[in-house]
Amino acid sequence: MRSQQGFTFIEILTVLSIIALATIGSLALRDWAVGNSRVSEAKSQIVTIQSGAQLWRPRTGDLTGISMTAMSSIAAVPETWGAGTSINPWGGDIAIAVDGTDTSVYVITVTGIEQAAEGARLAYDFTDYAISSNFSGDTLTLRFQG
Repeated sequence: MRSQQGFTFIEILTVLSIIALATIGSLALRDWAVGNSRVSEAKSQIVTIQSGAQLWRPRTGDLTGISMTAMSSIAAVPETWGAGTSINPWGGDIAIAVDGTDTSVYVITVTGIEQAAEGARLAYDFTDYAISSNFSGDTLTLRFQG
């Protein structure tokens, strides 16, 4: 009678399969968590810009001249945001401008959103608060009443 030493080929394949499945599962979970983090950070930035727009807004309600630079200059948004270039979680720009048809409405644009699902989620999250909320290509466009 021979005594068996070591592992069989089937045992090794079973262990490697379990490790592979665990790795794939953790990578998918990590991607989901990173995506949620980016969406959460972008939402926070947009809310900060909304608050800054309320601080910047003159009593007349005419938002002509509003921009990230103008709001940064009076600390209505963090001064480090400057013109809004490369500050969003995807590395794109964030801009704010007056709507071309109504000077009491402002438009926030977030560009460079690489993941379509994340951009669509952001657009959906602001549907109840914005006049309009649209995600197309890699750009989120939100219109708010000033």
